[in-house]
Amino acid sequence: MADMSALEKYSRQRRAEAIADGKDLNKKEFRADGYTNMLNKYGTSQDNSRSYTYYPEKIEMDLELTRLYEGNGLFAKIIDRPSEEAVKNGFDIDFGDEDITEYVEEKLDDLDYEDKFATAEKWARLYGGAIIVMLIDDGRGLEEPVDWDAATKISEMRVFERAVVEPDYSTLYAFNFEDSINKGIAFAEPEFYQVYSTYGNFRVHRTRCLVFRNGRLPEKTMDSRYRYWGIPEYIRIREALREVSTAHEDGVKILERSAQAIYKMKNLASMLSTDQGEDQVVRRLQAIDMARDILNSIAIDTDGEDYDFKQLTMSGVKDVLDSTCTMLSAVSEIPQTVLFGRSPAGENATGEADMENYYNLIERIQKQNMKRNSRIVINMILKEGHAEGIITEIPKYKVRFASLKTMNDTDRANYEKTVADTEFVRAQTHQIYLQNQVEDISEVRENLKDNENFDITDEPDDDDIFSNMPQAIQPTPEEIAIANELNRPDEHNDSENEPLGSASVIVIKDGKVLVGARRNSEGYCSPGGHIEDGETPEEAAERESQEEFGIVPLDLIPIGREERSSPEYCNNMLYLCDNFTGTAVCDGDEMMTTEWHSIPELLEMDLFPPFREGIEMMLDTLGLDGDSS
Repeated sequence: MADMSALEKYSRQRRAEAIADGKDLNKKEFRADGYTNMLNKYGTSQDNSRSYTYYPEKIEMDLELTRLYEGNGLFAKIIDRPSEEAVKNGFDIDFGDEDITEYVEEKLDDLDYEDKFATAEKWARLYGGAIIVMLIDDGRGLEEPVDWDAATKISEMRVFERAVVEPDYSTLYAFNFEDSINKGIAFAEPEFYQVYSTYGNFRVHRTRCLVFRNGRLPEKTMDSRYRYWGIPEYIRIREALREVSTAHEDGVKILERSAQAIYKMKNLASMLSTDQGEDQVVRRLQAIDMARDILNSIAIDTDGEDYDFKQLTMSGVKDVLDSTCTMLSAVSEIPQTVLFGRSPAGENATGEADMENYYNLIERIQKQNMKRNSRIVINMILKEGHAEGIITEIPKYKVRFASLKTMNDTDRANYEKTVADTEFVRAQTHQIYLQNQVEDISEVRENLKDNENFDITDEPDDDDIFSNMPQAIQPTPEEIAIANELNRPDEHNDSENEPLGSASVIVIKDGKVLVGARRNSEGYCSPGGHIEDGETPEEAAERESQEEFGIVPLDLIPIGREERSSPEYCNNMLYLCDNFTGTAVCDGDEMMTTEWHSIPELLEMDLFPPFREGIEMMLDTLGLDGDSS
């Protein structure tokens, strides 16, 4: 037999190795599309493109999720922190009665509300869903729907994760119109839940359960366990969490090998060829390492031996670690300041935007799982208080979770200063209103009574209505009489009588009155006109001012109702105004000119008769004479 070539020998050797390894030599590798290219190794066992083939991640078992939660502190933090933050600050509810608020808060504490709701949200994020079973005293068993008429209280709440809860899917779509009305069966909601607890199994009706879900999945989801509930948080962050763990683990290994010792020995390869020589090399290395450990010194032979260190560079490792942390923070929606306890990197990185996104995550949890379930518990507590006689009437309320945003000392100081400045301006405004008789003291007290920054007690007597005013702005006896007259109800002008026929405004600026020459040569007149259907006198006065002179009067002061002396003109409601917006320009239809005149000048002019009566009424009401400026 002729000698085999070197190539044939190699081929037979590789074949023998394959047979020894148990490989099927007749099995060929194929691409999914059937394409094979030997040059590029496509479709062969050495096809590099197979490395980029997508394979769906395996479905995580509940036991694996539990072990991961127990063994990975970072993952446990991702699960726990948002859940605890959602109930940390509680919620602000205005029942309109402090006693009711205190009663509800005590009952929530007795039920351990914060811990139970936070735990339910934790298991929802970990397993995809959870329920809270309410033990309601209504004389019925767990399998029966709650009798809300007979229910008296919630005695206890127990949390169960999705892993031990099986919804009764046979009742999921057992729905018809009559059931929805008479039995309260919800569409696409199971009527029962089967709980397989470690300490026993039981069946509970949906009305006794508070359901928590971590998002929703389509019905075509690969794992039917998550179809009704939601997706475990780990599935979303799996890759990012794995990269962070790997990067930090490998980073530590690189640090351990950052300084590498190199030992050079003459004829090392020859010595390693025999067992005795290999032992000599090992003993020699041990001797060098022991000497270095004890004395931090190295003794080597001057002939044929050399000892050196190589320092590995660590550049780029930090960037890799930062990028993996950033990715995990992005997919979990938890900022690095919360997740890792460090400030974000980069220019102008204050972390405010990250925290805002985090607050949005918490608010989403509160809206999806906390709000509706909290209302069920609070409603039951109010019902309990009503049954006990503590709450006479069940109030209406809204659940508003307290804000998670906290202010530092500087922000709080700026906020308090802003509030103080605002209240000061508000007090000054009311003082001006008092001086100009726009408001009386009772109206001021009424406006400030609901403001916690002002201590407003009981109403004073009518005789002392001006007693609490500062001396500088106390009105004269004549002004008091005028104010009482203006604020006294008009017995001739109640809702049963016919409305006033017209309304007019005397606009004053810098001691002069706004007038216009009427087109029909009836003299000068101020803004005014007939009251239209459905319009109040004040609204009519504002509308006429805009139509005739293009101004919007502010803070109209009522002077009184004019009883016309001539039946030719209808009765009128007269207002005074010294504040307006816009520029006074006549409309050109009813008014020909726009002029400003003092009262003495007006009394010498040709005035529209109803306007003259209005001027005289104003002077008489305010205690002025025609010679006043």
